[in-house]
Amino acid sequence: MATQWTRSIGHRSVLNFAGACLATVLSVALGACSGGSSSSNTGTTTPPAAKTPVQVSMGDAPSDWMLAFTMNISSMSLTGSNGSVSVISSPMPMEMMHLMGTMQPIAMISVPQGTYTGASISISSVTVMYMDPVSLTPVQATIPGPINGNVTFSSVTVGSTPMALGFDLNLANSVTMGSSGALAMNPVFQVTSGMQGSGNPLDPSDGGIQEMMGVVSNVSGSTFSMSTIQAAQNFTFSTNSSTVFDGTSMSSMGNGMIVIVDASLQSDGSLMATTVQSMMGSGGMMGGGIITALTGQPATSLTMVMQNGVGTGMMSSMFASGAAVNLSGVSSYDIDDDNVDMTGLPFVPAFGSSNIYAGQSVMPVSSTGMMSGTGGGMMGGASMTGTIYATKVELEPQGLSGTIATTLTSGVQNSFTLTLPTTCAFATLTGATSVTVYQQAKTVISTGSSIASGSTVHVNGLLFKDNGQWKMVAARMGSN
Repeated sequence: MATQWTRSIGHRSVLNFAGACLATVLSVALGACSGGSSSSNTGTTTPPAAKTPVQVSMGDAPSDWMLAFTMNISSMSLTGSNGSVSVISSPMPMEMMHLMGTMQPIAMISVPQGTYTGASISISSVTVMYMDPVSLTPVQATIPGPINGNVTFSSVTVGSTPMALGFDLNLANSVTMGSSGALAMNPVFQVTSGMQGSGNPLDPSDGGIQEMMGVVSNVSGSTFSMSTIQAAQNFTFSTNSSTVFDGTSMSSMGNGMIVIVDASLQSDGSLMATTVQSMMGSGGMMGGGIITALTGQPATSLTMVMQNGVGTGMMSSMFASGAAVNLSGVSSYDIDDDNVDMTGLPFVPAFGSSNIYAGQSVMPVSSTGMMSGTGGGMMGGASMTGTIYATKVELEPQGLSGTIATTLTSGVQNSFTLTLPTTCAFATLTGATSVTVYQQAKTVISTGSSIASGSTVHVNGLLFKDNGQWKMVAARMGSN
């Protein structure tokens, strides 16, 4: 027993044999309870392992025949030398295609120090939107669950320094389509790790956070918390004199405000916001996704495949579904170049009602919330989930993959042709066979310092159409 018991037996009579027998029986029994010894327990207990903050993120290695891929994760845990650590314990949706070539955090957890070599993930269901190559229209399909994945990776040591652990879903090797068109999934993840304070503090592989959208849920002093649909928890951010505020400030920030945050992981495991952009006040919403069709020139409305969103009326069931966007009330068209180097380009990037195209990733913002069920109709093989009455539209970074015929080296300004695969959803949607990519001095090569000619690569950046040609300004790229 864990507790040491001590008793004394009184009223013994040497003349009472029965009493002596009873005392003997009690003494034996009590001795058994104390481990058969009256001496104190000298055994030692191993103290629990110290814990360190770990940021767990997810991203997507490209499978660009899809427009959207939403998986509903029911649980996730890490396995290591000190047992199992829960990452996700309640259902959480995650749309992967908007993370093509990048990552977003899903949890900040306190992890016992030690080595970790695996993870288990359980997915309850999957919804996919892809371009049908025959009808040239978006089609929605589902993959029923449960889908269980066991991930093994090279030993990762969690020490005293906060770190990031990234799970990159290889969709190309995870999802197959049968001859009847039915989809099946066997999850394949690549795992990366990075320490706080190494490399670029805003790089997701080192714990950086870029373009995380959410709703402010609490403001206290110089910190605020933010909720987002595609994460297992709320995130708390600190601010200081170096934090750049756009459209808000700590004194004017309030619950329900929709914001986009860039942040970096600190040495104490906290998150320091480097940029906070206010998108809409309480009661509004914003969504994100790929345009599949436009009406009017200049455009008066569009349809899009939803990949992200927060705010009033927004639900996770809308991801990988169609939405209508009314543009009649738009007051501004903006380019979200927060993490994209736009200097020295040989063309003038344009985005507006006359420079918006099917195939681009956009984020409509509304002051009135998502109008569920009012979209009506169908978008190919998928019903429309509702209508967004946009007051602002931003062009967002997106991912493409293809092959290159030139060697790429980090830190230089360069342009090259990205030849698209014929199965690419973007190619099916637009008819394009290639995109001119502009590598900038600040473009990050995530897989090393160079990429060899002839490689298949993925690129994440801003996509424009200039004089009939598709051009992408790259923020990140890497070999597949």
